[in-house]
Amino acid sequence: MKSRWKSRFRRLERRLKFLVIGVLKALIRTSPTQAPPEWSARAHRILYLRYDHIGDMVLVTGILHAIKQAQPTVTIDVLASARNASVLDSNPDVGTVYRVRKARPWTFLAALARIRRQKYDAVLDAMVTGPSLTSVLIMWASGARHRIGVGGRGNDFALTLAVPRVAGAVHYVDHSAALLRPFGIDPARGAQSPPGATAVPSGVGKQAASAYDPLAGGWGTWLPRIYLSPTELSAAETFWRFSEGHNRALNRVRQLRRLAVNVSAQAHWRRWPDDHYIATIRWVRQHFPDLQVLILGAPVDERCKRHIGQACAVPVDETTSAREMIALIATCDAVLTPDTAVTHVASAFRKPVVAMFAGVGGLHWGPYGTVGRVVSTPARTLASLDVEPVQQALQELLAAEAGCGDEHASVAGL
Repeated sequence: MKSRWKSRFRRLERRLKFLVIGVLKALIRTSPTQAPPEWSARAHRILYLRYDHIGDMVLVTGILHAIKQAQPTVTIDVLASARNASVLDSNPDVGTVYRVRKARPWTFLAALARIRRQKYDAVLDAMVTGPSLTSVLIMWASGARHRIGVGGRGNDFALTLAVPRVAGAVHYVDHSAALLRPFGIDPARGAQSPPGATAVPSGVGKQAASAYDPLAGGWGTWLPRIYLSPTELSAAETFWRFSEGHNRALNRVRQLRRLAVNVSAQAHWRRWPDDHYIATIRWVRQHFPDLQVLILGAPVDERCKRHIGQACAVPVDETTSAREMIALIATCDAVLTPDTAVTHVASAFRKPVVAMFAGVGGLHWGPYGTVGRVVSTPARTLASLDVEPVQQALQELLAAEAGCGDEHASVAGL
């Protein structure tokens, strides 16, 4: 009953959103520009809108880097959410980060007041696959001369420069690269060359993806980048080594390869059953005795983590922040996760990953530019995904990566 009312509310919310967009379309009079500014002529300041989830922010860091590299005179500020802003900590491509909370509308008003005072040259709408009422309002209220976004989404009226979609793009990162065109960058420059690594749909029987698609891992051109400090990496390294066993805690030489297993997912339909994790981790420990397993998860899932950890006799993380979780992934050798931000963090640090998806979302949101396996179920929830295809994907991935060392970078992609 609760889910039915929630579904009805979401449908009503979508209808109201399109109604308001229609009203704004009648009110806003935009004079489209034929060309972007001459970025190199002087210093410019732009605002990038990315006020949603952690994974979404991770995926656009490669786009931000490309803009900064192509146009050094441009300062990039970002409108972020309170939960995804930490992804940008220590990022040299980013200037000011405005933090807002969707549940607290007044935080948007406070941020807009600051944004208006900055007199931005341009604001970029990062919602590249669908219209966003909030983005329309922010762009309109920002006072920026140039409002840049992907055209054909029903909100062209709010844009002064509507850029075309990227032909042939499948992964969200490659779709996002459309916003690079106004900065003199060809967003499809990696389309004709095979990516350095691909995410291969894998599975057994009805659970399997229908076929291997070479675009499953994207073009691998706009690689995500996360910057971790030596202190953050050292803390993660210490936790891994302590978890390996007290008798090895003081040993400076790493003893085992590391598998991080994320068991958390915010949406219920992305959650894999506890008993499936237990069966799979036990299988991993039997077939890969040289592998150290660590269970990751959000603090809200502490009971779930402890249950799985105790059943498998493996340690559980004690992270309290997104940055701590990110550092643990940066210092591991492979990752197993449902469809969450962990997939994108693994991509940022080029960690081999098995990612579980319901439906066909793996092509759009799966691993990007790293070795990976996408295991999917045609059902609407991951609860219907059996353990066999996941175990097969892990078998392929871990066997292929058996020679990996323990090197990692404090900066993803460097």
